[in-house]
Amino acid sequence: MKKAILLPMLCLIALCGCEKSTELSEITGNPETETPENGSLTFQLNADKTTCNLLDLTTFSISFNRTVSMWDISNQFDSIVWIVEDKDKNLHSFRIMEQQEKTFLWSHCFYYPGEYKTYLSGYKDKEETFRSETINLQVVTKDFLGWKWNEFPDEPDQKRTGTVNLFNSDFELTYYNHLSDNGVPGWNLYIFNSAGEDEQVFYEKSSDVLYRYITGIYGAPSIDKNSPNLAEAYTADFDYHHDHATPLAIWETDQTRIVQLRIDDSWPIAYIYAEPLSRR
Repeated sequence: MKKAILLPMLCLIALCGCEKSTELSEITGNPETETPENGSLTFQLNADKTTCNLLDLTTFSISFNRTVSMWDISNQFDSIVWIVEDKDKNLHSFRIMEQQEKTFLWSHCFYYPGEYKTYLSGYKDKEETFRSETINLQVVTKDFLGWKWNEFPDEPDQKRTGTVNLFNSDFELTYYNHLSDNGVPGWNLYIFNSAGEDEQVFYEKSSDVLYRYITGIYGAPSIDKNSPNLAEAYTADFDYHHDHATPLAIWETDQTRIVQLRIDDSWPIAYIYAEPLSRR
C-alpha cells in the first residue's frame, strides 16, 4: 500500500500511517522574515513533481545550504514545518522537524483538485526565522479522480492501495480496480477502518465522508438519496453490480457514472464505485 515516506538523517526507515501534524495556532511569527546572515543555516523544499493527479503519491524533501548535523539543525531551529495553502487560502501544516524527531523525506496524496502553494517555515522560540521559496503545485482530475479510462490496465490485479493524508489521518482512502465479466473497467473506493471502531458507527461516519467527498468534486448527485428511481437506475445503467449492494446516490459526468453503495456482508461497508459512461 502507498503510505507516507519518512526518512531520518542517518538511517533509512519507511514509516506507515504518519499522523503527526501541527496547528498553525501553536506557533507565531512574522511572515516577512529577514534574509539570514552569512553562514546561517537555510533550507529549501523539493518536490518530485509540480503537476500531479488526484490521489497520486507526491514526494517532498528538505535540503540545506551546507552539510549539516543534527546539532546544527536543532541549534538554529526549534521546529521546521511543511505548510500547504489551498485554493481557498486555507493553510494545512505538518511538522517535519522538532527536537529529536527529524523527517527529511515525506509523501502526501492530494484529495481535491486545484492549485496549491507549499513551503517550509523554520521557527525559533515560536518565532518564524526563515521561510523557503514557495513551490506551486497543480493537482488535476481526469475521467474519474486521477485516472483516465483509456489508461486502465488491461489486466488489473485488484490489489488494494492505500493513500496517505498527512493533514487528516482519519480520511485516508483505499482503492482498487477490476474488470467486469464484460470487460468494463471499474474503480472501487472506500475508507479502511484502521482504528477498529464499531462497524456500524464507522459505516455511518465513512458513508457521510464519501458522499461529501464525491459531491465536493462532482457536485450534487443526479439521483440522490431516497429517490424512487435509484435502485432501477443502478441496475440498468451500471455494468457491474457488487454483491449485497444497496445504491445510495448516483453521479454522472461526461465520462463517468459513479454510485455510492452500502455493501452488507459480514458488516456494512460504504463504497464508491465508478465505471465509464460509454462501455467498451
